[in-house]
Amino acid sequence: MFDCQCQRCRCETRELIRNGNFEVRSSEPNHPFQFWEEVFPSFARVTSDPALTNIAYEGFAAARFNSQNTMEELDKSVALQQTVTATPGCLYRLSFAENLLIKGNGMAAAIPILTAKVIYIDNYGNAVDLIVVPILKFDQNRDPDRGYVYHEATADVPVPCSVSELIVRFEYFENSSIGSAWLLDSVSLRAVCPTSVCCQCDVCNKVC
Repeated sequence: MFDCQCQRCRCETRELIRNGNFEVRSSEPNHPFQFWEEVFPSFARVTSDPALTNIAYEGFAAARFNSQNTMEELDKSVALQQTVTATPGCLYRLSFAENLLIKGNGMAAAIPILTAKVIYIDNYGNAVDLIVVPILKFDQNRDPDRGYVYHEATADVPVPCSVSELIVRFEYFENSSIGSAWLLDSVSLRAVCPTSVCCQCDVCNKVC
């Protein structure tokens, strides 16, 4: 072990995501769960209804992406996101569990997609991906209601030295006339390395 007086050298050992198990619901507009914001809804919503979210990976609740039944095939989408404070120069790992309950269909036989992302906003206002995990359910007969699948992904590069906030976002999309239902639970974001690559303290400037 080594001791460093430079505070920015240290990456967090704690969990960055708040309410990652979706146990605490919210009454705040556009926040179905505490700390989680629903964004970009289009014929789809994120529900916190206890009767629809009680199939959990762990704990007693999960977030549920629901798309609407429509008379015609439409693009249906919604995202759920949380902004977290991160340490510049640290490398992070995202993990979560998902479970497709109902798969919509129609003439297009659409494939629903759930994409997990960790992004940051650069100096020009552009969203830059650090982690992207696309999940597609191809088989109508086997994929729905098969239980939870656990996913884990580590960023290829650390957070830039000028960035101190990350957005953890889950984007749901499908194109069909019959709605789908997709559960999300156990979201976690943690640092992989003990020290930041932005550190100016030589004794702490170590790599994983």
